[in-house]
Parts: sequence; C-alpha cells; structure tokens
Amino acid sequence: MKGKVAFIPGEHKIEFFEHEVPGPPAGGLIAEVTQTNVCGSEVHMWKGEFGGRHGIMPGHEMAGRIHALGDGVKTDWAGVPVKAGDRIAPVYYSVCNRCANCVRGNQAACTSKTFGVRHPSEAPHFTSTFATHYIVRADQNFYRIPDNVPDLIAASANCAMSQVYWGLDKASVRYGESLVVQGAGGLGLHAMAIAKARGAYVIAIDAVEHRLDEALKFGADATIDLRKFATADARQKRIRELIGGPPDVVIEVAGVPEAFIDALELASIGGRVIEIGNISPALTAPIAPWRVTFKALEIIGVVMYPPSYLKKSLDFLSMHIDRYPYREMCDATFPLSQAAEALDKSERREVTRAALLPQQG
Repeated sequence: MKGKVAFIPGEHKIEFFEHEVPGPPAGGLIAEVTQTNVCGSEVHMWKGEFGGRHGIMPGHEMAGRIHALGDGVKTDWAGVPVKAGDRIAPVYYSVCNRCANCVRGNQAACTSKTFGVRHPSEAPHFTSTFATHYIVRADQNFYRIPDNVPDLIAASANCAMSQVYWGLDKASVRYGESLVVQGAGGLGLHAMAIAKARGAYVIAIDAVEHRLDEALKFGADATIDLRKFATADARQKRIRELIGGPPDVVIEVAGVPEAFIDALELASIGGRVIEIGNISPALTAPIAPWRVTFKALEIIGVVMYPPSYLKKSLDFLSMHIDRYPYREMCDATFPLSQAAEALDKSERREVTRAALLPQQG
C-alpha cells in the first residue's frame, strides 16, 4: 500500500512524495491521518521563515486511526486499551524524562526532545502529518480520542489546545482573575474556553470581525477590535472601562512581535504575560526593559507542553463538547492535494483554522 507525504522546499511551494507505507515499529504504531490542521507553525513554514534552503516537512496537529500496532502495544500512554481502527491523537515529539527539566516536571522544556522528522525521501518517510499516514515511535506519547470527540475537534488538541492549557497553568490563571487574549485564532479560542471554564473574566483582542464573533462564542466576556482601538492607550482605556483596571494576565497568541510590546503595556503591576505566539527567529521588536522591572512583571515563555497535557486537553474537550462550538473552530477543510490553498488562506487569515483531510484525496 502506498501513501503520500508533503514537503515545503521553499517559500510558498509544496511538493508531494509517494512511498510504500512501512510496517509499524516495535512499541509504536502506524496511523492513517484522518485530519491534520494548519497551525501557525505551518504558516511560518509556508512563508519561508522556517526551513531555510533545506526545506521542511509540515504538519503536527492531527487525529488519526490506528492502521497497525507494533509489537508490545496494547494500550495508549494513559493505560487505555487500543486496537486497530481506534482513533488516536499523538504528541508530535518525544521527551527524555531524564534531563533536569523533565525531572522537575517541566517536560515542555526537555533539553533532549526528539521529533523524528526527516526528508520524505528518507525512510520511514511518514514522519510528519501533512500525509496520508504517520508513524508513532515507541517513545512517543499517544492517547485514544474519547468517543464523543470527533476528529474535527480532536486534531487541534495535540498542539494548540495543549500548549495554551500548559501556559495558563504555568501562569496559575484562576477563578476571579482577568485575562486578555491577544489573537482569536485557534490558540486564542482554546485559551478563552479553558480560562472561562475555570472562572476568569476574558477579553479578546483581534482585528478580524469573524474572529471576534467566534471569541464571544468561546467564552470571551468582551472583545476589543484593533481597527477601532488602534493604539495601546486606547486599548488600555477600554480594558479599564471593562474591568476597572489593568488585567491580571495577558496571553500573546497573535504571533506578531508588536503584540508582545502591547502585552507589556497592558499587563497590571505584578501581572503575568504568557508569550506563545511569536516563534519566528526572523521577527523581532524593540522593548523597554524598564517596564518589566518597574511593573514587576512575570514573563512566561511557552513552547510545546508536557505530553500528559494532550490527555488533559482531550478530557476537557469530552467534558465541554456541548458548552462551546468547537465544530466551528475548524471552519475550512481541504483534501491533502489542496494543501497550498489551505496554507494561503491561513496566511491571509481568511479562516480561523484550516484542516486537511488526507483520506479524502
């Protein structure tokens, strides 16, 4: 049986490779990719900000169906029995569980992470998720998707949702606090839902009308349109009108360097700023360090998450599946062959979250 896998050789280019699907590795499995999402990382790849002259394999947010189990695999990483045909979501990297950060419980900052991604011409070929199949290695966490959570929703759990879940926990966002979310894309909407479920007052900031509408559905108590409140002073004033003062926490998930500068301005004295969105080395912004010092700010950088947070996210989705309109979060689907169109629309922010359905073409 043959499968396909995508590769981005350079800015705004995509290629597809076809290979025989290998057998499952011992202790791991082969999954059929049923849905893989266009995350912000893939947009950076598409724009040529990641990969350089060597190119890069896109795709890491996915839901899939077990095609074949490797020797010794009887359960997922939470001990739930699995078999061929079961739906699963994998963590897209492995952690060592031995370095100082892992031992302290901060596996997100593992110093020996491995991704297993290679050029698609190199065996075992299917090492990223813009593909028809995906190899889950023996040391790679995966979890069975709850029966009431469709693939359309589960796919975003293994990056966007788990990452903001970890960020909110690192910042100890709790009942009665105020949270400003900069960016109402996939990351932002998940952050709003989780924060609202734990009793925070949530304000969403974005410049796209349909995203602001979605924010209200996902738990935002109020929204601020960047087109109407075009300066930091105007946004600060509006936030004070809404909550009587500056917010306890600001989470930056817009991926725009200027948003981080704004976050330092908006946060309260003694507040916390969670930085997740800015991941491109090519994008920089001048900041005034004195604001961090004199406001006694806590800056919390978040990339990835402890693998167990994927299980937490799937459980949250199962529990709150009818509370928030998760089915609307992924608002555009494409066959794998139309990955370029999905990436273009995502870059232009014409969609909240685009998804590829590799088994449909």
